[in-house]
Amino acid sequence: MKRRIIDILLVTIGSFISAVGYNSLLVKNNIASGGVGGLAISLNALFGWNNANFVLATTIPLLILCWCFLGREVLLKTLYGSLVFPTFIKLTEGLPTLTKQPLLASIFGGIILGLGLGIVFYGNSSTGGTGIITQILNKYTPLPLGMVLLIVDGIIVAISAIAFSPDTVMYSILSLYVVSLTIDKMMVGLNSSRNLLIISQKSDQILNYITNGADRGATKIPVLGGHTGHSQNMIMTTLSTHEVPKVQEEIQKIDETAFIVIIPASTVMGRGFSLQKDYKSVPNDFINPLYCLLYTSDAADD
Repeated sequence: MKRRIIDILLVTIGSFISAVGYNSLLVKNNIASGGVGGLAISLNALFGWNNANFVLATTIPLLILCWCFLGREVLLKTLYGSLVFPTFIKLTEGLPTLTKQPLLASIFGGIILGLGLGIVFYGNSSTGGTGIITQILNKYTPLPLGMVLLIVDGIIVAISAIAFSPDTVMYSILSLYVVSLTIDKMMVGLNSSRNLLIISQKSDQILNYITNGADRGATKIPVLGGHTGHSQNMIMTTLSTHEVPKVQEEIQKIDETAFIVIIPASTVMGRGFSLQKDYKSVPNDFINPLYCLLYTSDAADD
């Protein structure tokens, strides 16, 4: 229940931020950066249709398509975001335009829109729109998701090419890229982790610090020096990004000559990351540091 409330708050906040970016930067500068909102901007220029009313009018038909072709589960995940985002677009349509410079509008509008959509996605939802069309085409055609996205957004950009000058179309493409980049950075940044590979003559002390001081799991991997031919253990551990500086500092206090490689980890799942750390112990659990210590102690007693 608590997680559901948090998800609703995230979708609400993200939808509001996206709507503000859309109305205060993109609309008056004719930046059609993909999606139903971008299509609305082009159709407004061609036929005079109100942007917010068009987005609201397409919501119900798209949700019906979602239910028919994607099923109830996908509909439930999409429903709230699909309703609240158009509502906020309607409520914020009177906002003043922050800049008349199309380059600034395409960049900062893309950032704000992408930021809001990233928050919505982090709330396990979406704003519906052309995303529903994309999912349907991906499900019922052999085309990969990336190709389907390119086709759908390509059609919207093509319509904007009819409505606006080539310069404006290029600004729209730039904004579409900024939106995608911002969402990618947000989704990776909110869950970003780092793998640490450590080789040291004091590996036991470093391992003790990681498992007890940093409260993280670690793995000892036998390695062979390419130059010396000596065998030793390499320690591998995975940390959240904010933990890395402290752990790195402590490792260098233990051994200032320690060889440390830090590698980005785009997705990490499991205990301590996607699961809580207060998990149940399981038999022969080599990940749980407490089990390892108890096992070592029992073995020593035997």
